[in-house]
Amino acid sequence: MANKGRVEKEMPTMNEVQNEPKQTYVEPVKQEPSGPVNCLRNERVIVRFVASPNALVRQKGHVLDGGMSERAFREFVVPRLQSTGAFKNVLTNNEKAFLEQIMGLEYNALSVYRKADNFWSDNNPYGIGKVRLYKQDNFLDLSNPEDYIKYKILLANEDYIAPSLQALEEAPKATYQFVIISENAEASANLSRNEGIMKCYEEYGAIRNDADTLRVLLELLSGRPLAPQTKLDFLQGKVIEYIQKDPRNFLRFIQDELLSAKVLIKKCLDRGIISKRNDAYYLTDGDKPLCELNQESTLDNAARYITSTKRSELKYTLEAKVKD
Repeated sequence: MANKGRVEKEMPTMNEVQNEPKQTYVEPVKQEPSGPVNCLRNERVIVRFVASPNALVRQKGHVLDGGMSERAFREFVVPRLQSTGAFKNVLTNNEKAFLEQIMGLEYNALSVYRKADNFWSDNNPYGIGKVRLYKQDNFLDLSNPEDYIKYKILLANEDYIAPSLQALEEAPKATYQFVIISENAEASANLSRNEGIMKCYEEYGAIRNDADTLRVLLELLSGRPLAPQTKLDFLQGKVIEYIQKDPRNFLRFIQDELLSAKVLIKKCLDRGIISKRNDAYYLTDGDKPLCELNQESTLDNAARYITSTKRSELKYTLEAKVKD
């Protein structure tokens, strides 16, 4: 008797299996965007004047500070290719297509090769062929088509416009006149700078009354020697100036693990225990260079030399002599 609720199926024959139609994999069709992709973005950038290091006037607050007067402006046009004289393409094909569409322009209106009414010519009153920048901060809204085009023109002037603060700091060009800064990056940089300043003051607090260490620190920061008798309040004031001016650089020097050894070497130099010739340091007694074999006895190498474990006795001797 057959069990209720159970359906028996017969096994297919070999012929049925062979004759069954094969199933093939069909790759799904990718949906292409119906039009050009939006290149605009909800972001503002600051285009900031970069003071010329060679400017005759360097007085802060002067109308010509950094080589540019307060009311002056500079204009940047679309660069031309040296090989053909044609305008450089500052937009991608997608950017051109999208901007033509959103700005209500005819097809190919943004082509750099147009013979008549070229959008990129600075003589065309209906195009955008130049960007005017002032000494005060200039702002561009990258959600606005015209500002976005101006932004791209500035990026194309790569010898005169730094594309970011990072580029300006890490690969500066003497020809840079302005730098483009994202407002978000500006806020982040300000936060990082404030955090850096706080860290500087923490480190400074541990040595603020140590005239010897402050003097050496300032000599390293400025590259200029200071007299051993320099007053403490002067040293403290100069250190604070360096903290405010460049906290990152200040931290680099004050957190140097060899700083205390360099201070000891300078103290020995003041007392004639160590001598210096052409930026090389020697023990006065025996005229022995403070470095390993085949090295130059620079301040860094001399500091490493006296702090090495096998020369701990030399370090103790130097410390004892400067205390006498």
